[in-house]
Amino acid sequence: MNHLAHLLLSGNNDQRLLGGFLGDFVKGLQTGARPPAIEQGISLHRAIDAYTDQHPCVTACRLALPNDLRRVSGIVTDIAFDHFLAKTFTHYHPQSLQRFDQLAFERLLKPEYFGFFPEQALLTCQRMRNFKSLLRTQDEDFIDRSLIHIGRRLRGGEQFFNSETLPRITSALPFIEASFPEFFACLQGFVDNWITNHDLAARAVTTDAKLKG
Repeated sequence: MNHLAHLLLSGNNDQRLLGGFLGDFVKGLQTGARPPAIEQGISLHRAIDAYTDQHPCVTACRLALPNDLRRVSGIVTDIAFDHFLAKTFTHYHPQSLQRFDQLAFERLLKPEYFGFFPEQALLTCQRMRNFKSLLRTQDEDFIDRSLIHIGRRLRGGEQFFNSETLPRITSALPFIEASFPEFFACLQGFVDNWITNHDLAARAVTTDAKLKG
């Protein structure tokens, strides 16, 4: 999944939201150097990506793309899912996408959080705020624009995302869009259970520590 989905699924906890954003920038094992809720958000980000990769709906969407583009099918589905989420945002969240875009970056870019950002992550977050990137996810040209940008950044990416391949990718989008509601409902259920289980585990650890103290 891409930025919009990860931020939406992070819920109302600001530190978990920050961790959800940082999941693309922080690699390796969690060390306890960050507040627990931020590390929980990073772990949730990774769990969402792992769940998405193995879900049957996502597999079917990737198979809907032309054979010679299967190598980048995960990139396509991540971008497409964020676009379809943006188009139907109020089905999944009480705020408008415009309001969510504004408040998400206010929550992420609190001065007291700056020290938890890797440098590139902070620059990316500030740039996304300035360009209203979450709001622009609903634009009709968002998928093409994003894939062309990714193609320029990735080594050899332009062979997959160019004026010849984009129409072929577009032909698979109706199937991906039709599959999105079923998949996202499953993903929301997975995330709700994940957060509940990890919150319970965290409370159990805290209680145990108090008893030992």
